[in-house]
Formats: sequence, C-alpha cells, structure tokens
Amino acid sequence: MLYTSSLLRWLQRKRYQYEVTFSLYMLTSTEKFIFNSFLVLFLSMIIIAASLYLPEHVSTIMRRAWFYWAGDEAVATSINSVSSSTSAARSIARDAGYVTASTPEDVLERLGSL
Repeated sequence: MLYTSSLLRWLQRKRYQYEVTFSLYMLTSTEKFIFNSFLVLFLSMIIIAASLYLPEHVSTIMRRAWFYWAGDEAVATSINSVSSSTSAARSIARDAGYVTASTPEDVLERLGSL
C-alpha cells in the first residue's frame, strides 16, 4: 500500500512538472490533447528514424575512422577478404544450381536468353 501511494504521488508530481514546464496548465483539455498528440507523433518519428538509420550511420563513421587510423592497406586487405568470400559464395551457389552473374553483361545476357 505504501509503495502504491508513493508511486502514485510521484507520477502526479511528474505530470504537474510536465504541465508547468510546457505551460500546458493554461490550455483546455482539447488543446492539451492536440499538443500531446503532436509531441508523441514527433518523438515516435525520431525514435523510428534513429533505430532505422543510426546503426548504418555509426558503421559508416567507424569505417571512416578506421580508414583514417589504419590507412589504405587495411582497407585493401578487408576488400580482398570480402571479394574472396564473395567468390567462394558464388562457387557454392553455382555448385548448388543457382544462377549467378558476376558482371552486368552476364546479367543482360541471361535476361536475353529468357
């Protein structure tokens, strides 16, 4: 009982602080609803955009920082390892019977044969 009443009192205080900080106490309930709806919409769009685009942006920043720190040789080594794993994947796919194309000309040639 004690924890419930203290939690309720704390929530009421936070609601009061929110209304006083943003001057919502002087608005009607419809105006409060409109303001809070825009706020929730804006914050949800920010959270969705951050969760979708921030990881890619951080990885780009990390790649650039790695390039500035390690230079071209590390990038060339990582590109060679990626290209060797890509060629290995293509050979596995070819052995399994999947059609793979390594150049745009191969793609056009295979599309022309359809």
